[in-house]
Amino acid sequence: MLSHAQATVRSSDSNIKKGIEFMRMLRKTAAMLAVLTALTIATGAEAKSSCDDIDNRCKQPLSTGITMSYMEFGPKSGTPVILIHGLTDSVRSWSTTIPFLLRFDRKLHIFAVDLRGHGGSTMPPRRLCATEPESCFEVKDFADDVTAFMKAKKINSTFLVGHSLGTFVTQEIALDSPSMVRGAVLVATAAKATDNAVLRDYVLNEPVEGSWKKALEARGKRYPIDFYDEIPASADKDVEKWLAANWDVDPLAPDSFLRPYLPETAHVRLGTWIGATMALLATDHTERLKKLSVPTFVIWGSQDNIFPASDQEQVRQLLTEAAKRRGGQNFWKQYGMIPLPASGAQESDVGHNVQWGAPEAVAKDIVSFIETGKPLDARPAAKKTSDGFTIVEVKTPEGFVGLK
Repeated sequence: MLSHAQATVRSSDSNIKKGIEFMRMLRKTAAMLAVLTALTIATGAEAKSSCDDIDNRCKQPLSTGITMSYMEFGPKSGTPVILIHGLTDSVRSWSTTIPFLLRFDRKLHIFAVDLRGHGGSTMPPRRLCATEPESCFEVKDFADDVTAFMKAKKINSTFLVGHSLGTFVTQEIALDSPSMVRGAVLVATAAKATDNAVLRDYVLNEPVEGSWKKALEARGKRYPIDFYDEIPASADKDVEKWLAANWDVDPLAPDSFLRPYLPETAHVRLGTWIGATMALLATDHTERLKKLSVPTFVIWGSQDNIFPASDQEQVRQLLTEAAKRRGGQNFWKQYGMIPLPASGAQESDVGHNVQWGAPEAVAKDIVSFIETGKPLDARPAAKKTSDGFTIVEVKTPEGFVGLK
């Protein structure tokens, strides 16, 4: 049996050992936390955004009266980039590009927004817009929403990346508020959309003012006032088949990317289809682009049938004049090697929806433009494979055109 004194000593020794072990554990924990903190600082990692779920997008009320749906990625302290989609599209248009952007530059703070009347964003009020939808879907209206979003998010200046309709929105912001734009990337663009054959004949005339109008008028609907809140699916129960064959289509894009598009596009309100298409057909930035004062980079697909090669010579001329005025340089880059075929449809190379078919290449060029002020040299192009297409890099004497 231990004496009281012996027991006290042994108990004291035991407590000392436990105390030493506890201090060692604290030091190990502190060391681990220091390593984790260093890794976080080194990688620029921050808390995961709660706005990165495409099926549960965040909402931002704007001073313009619109509630904008959006997604957000990357560190809040990073370089801001706003991605703007095309006509009847949504943030989904950039969903395969965003992971590559984050991979190539983890310091980017990326926002992808749904324009008014698109995706999860609200429509402008029916009482003000239903009789003349185009008056509420002008390019300036879209631009005002984006700048209101920037102000709500306290973004003083950003890189803007637009596709198709989104390029005209980007142009408008860069022309009207150049201090808010660090650089503009225009994917599938033109100087104007007035009298554009595809928008006029293959969207507005048919099906919007053709078969869809006929179907709804047969049900007693008045055009355009009663069409405002209707959707294409209410005019044509098989509209997803038409969309798959004529609108949400790209032979280079995987079915897994295109399939979710169909129900989403089928539910874009006809007020948007009518208003945005008519407003775009009235948009002409030809004279204004000569005074564009922000660094600009254009990406164009060789089989773009909406803004074809005939539009690109004008784009290059205008951006050359703008660069001279600014005392800087703009860039124009072609994707694809094969020109638009006689069918007038994209068949075998990069087309209008460049980032759908070549998301990795587009991301590389965007990051290069942001980091170095110019795109990469190699030209991405499509190569036929046994199960579809893949994108390869083709060495050409002139990978991109410097406009100065």
